[in-house]
Amino acid sequence: MRIHGIRYAGVCLAALALAALPLAAQEKAKEAPKAKPAAQSKPMAAPAEAPKEKPATIGRVYVTEPKEGMAAQYEAGRKKHMDWHRRQNDASAWLTWEILTGERAGSYVTGTFNHHWKDFDAWAKMEDADNADAAINLDPYTDDSSNSIVSLLPRVSRPVEGATTPAAMSQVIHIHLNPGATDDFMNCIKQFHDAIGKTKWPVNYNWYGVVNGGESPMFILSIPAKDWASMEGPEMPFAAMLEKALGKAAADALRKAYAKTIHCQKSELVRFRPDLSYIPATR
Repeated sequence: MRIHGIRYAGVCLAALALAALPLAAQEKAKEAPKAKPAAQSKPMAAPAEAPKEKPATIGRVYVTEPKEGMAAQYEAGRKKHMDWHRRQNDASAWLTWEILTGERAGSYVTGTFNHHWKDFDAWAKMEDADNADAAINLDPYTDDSSNSIVSLLPRVSRPVEGATTPAAMSQVIHIHLNPGATDDFMNCIKQFHDAIGKTKWPVNYNWYGVVNGGESPMFILSIPAKDWASMEGPEMPFAAMLEKALGKAAADALRKAYAKTIHCQKSELVRFRPDLSYIPATR
């Protein structure tokens, strides 16, 4: 499957819930006088709730580098390819960002998110036709491309509430961990997340884990921004927020523990391109 332009996604488990049996009510029924049979009716156990479906957290991400001097042709081809998705009544949204900074500046990221793994079995039926259209409209202007699968980490993410489309811009940080450091890393970002919630620090973000198609272990932090001015961030810096939530000693210890898990990290700024994206009318 070629998803022409991105690379990341994610998975998370939901718990099963069972209703408790009303034992106290049963005991009351046993004690009711025999002359009143209606009071002896045995209460029925509440039915068990159906298992909750796992959250749709998986994404396919494609990164595409246009041939030198062919960015305009590539964008025109991308628009044609998105129109192909529209003609197929594709139920999946395909979102495209332009990378503005970093070593991949000038490349484009295209991805589809909020999926279950089984969704890609259904997409496989369209794969050959998708590749054929891409061969006509994208490949002639593409110098290099890669793709990967990512999983959203909902328990440590803080998305923009009520958002139906991506922010105009986003800061994206790619974090490569030291071997064996995943558990410690997850523990650290969970404490960061809890501290942010405790202090009501006004920042939104999404964490993703790279499931396949990239270096491992690797995580991605995406921080949305509505414009350049919002890049300045909140009045209270992150370090001050953490110290307010945990106290200086605990905050310092947590930052040091986090730093020990990191092998390297790279950042880039991306701009959402709605003109190069496809969002189904029903979404």
